[in-house]
Amino acid sequence: MDRYTADRLTRLLDEGEGPATARTAVVAVRSGSRSWAAGLARGGAAPPPAAARFLIYSITKTLTAAALLRLCGRGRIDPDAPLDRWLPDFAAAGRITLAQLLAHRAGLRNYGGSPAYHAAVRAGEEPWSEDGFLERCRAADLFAPPGREFSYSNIGYLLAKRVLERASGLPFAQALERELFGPLSLTGWSVPEGRGDLSGLWTGPSPYLGGKDGPPGDVAARYHPGWVAHGVVAATAADIAELLHALFTGGLLPGAEAARMQESFPVPGTMRGRPWVEPGYGLGLMVERDGQAGPYWGHTGGGPGGSACAYHFPARAAGEEPVTVAVFTDGEDNDQAEWMTVEAVETLRE
Repeated sequence: MDRYTADRLTRLLDEGEGPATARTAVVAVRSGSRSWAAGLARGGAAPPPAAARFLIYSITKTLTAAALLRLCGRGRIDPDAPLDRWLPDFAAAGRITLAQLLAHRAGLRNYGGSPAYHAAVRAGEEPWSEDGFLERCRAADLFAPPGREFSYSNIGYLLAKRVLERASGLPFAQALERELFGPLSLTGWSVPEGRGDLSGLWTGPSPYLGGKDGPPGDVAARYHPGWVAHGVVAATAADIAELLHALFTGGLLPGAEAARMQESFPVPGTMRGRPWVEPGYGLGLMVERDGQAGPYWGHTGGGPGGSACAYHFPARAAGEEPVTVAVFTDGEDNDQAEWMTVEAVETLRE
């Protein structure tokens, strides 16, 4: 990485304030002529190695959607058909489609605002089972007619994970390996399933786990990855940048499915403090719909001890290369990771 880009991104680390601010990060870039990753740090901290693995949290949604769309491309799943074939044990399956699940338009609730959920995570309890998540969120009792409105739902992606496992005949990690990581020979990833699987990951001390008045918590000691109901991937920034780049430039996803993944509906409301001008959501993708600010698409993820962002920026003019950037930090400020990602691309394109 050139010194100018490193200095600008390090300044964004320095500008953050508060307990959620990152002290270290890894940035990875993939384009036609460039492929590199580097660790950054501020305030005398030691930078992480370029091959450090982070929890990518909700970027896992993009991977789940891409793996499912590869199955759709082979005719294994009809994305617009009711899901009762794949989810016979879910009462509302006959009313929803895979496309609606992946676009957060199935009328399903979430657990992000549940006090019981946050209390259990912060107390270090064992995670609820998948069925427990569905029951506690009254998942089968749709709050809106499917297809009518956007409502971000981890529960929807829990069901999407089940569809992936059943349609592929493989456990979640093996399905991701066969459909995504394996074809690209990427090995810097895993699917943590227990507390011991967090050992060796790069995480910061977590203000969230520490609670309102306590010191930051140790993620590896106090967190269970099962609290991400739809499954969570741990990976290097370089592997995620490579994978996202291959989805849209390398033929990993068939053209029709790649195009459909990018088709988005507007996300209502504003995203204050974030780089979005006209935010939209496709199939497992956040999409910038404003033609001047974008286009670009990808996903963010955040949770105890880290924030992650990976965006693909297509070529906008003749002679310009498409570029994909992933920025993973040890802080709990997703906005910071997003701005670093956008700043990296602006710097590279100057």
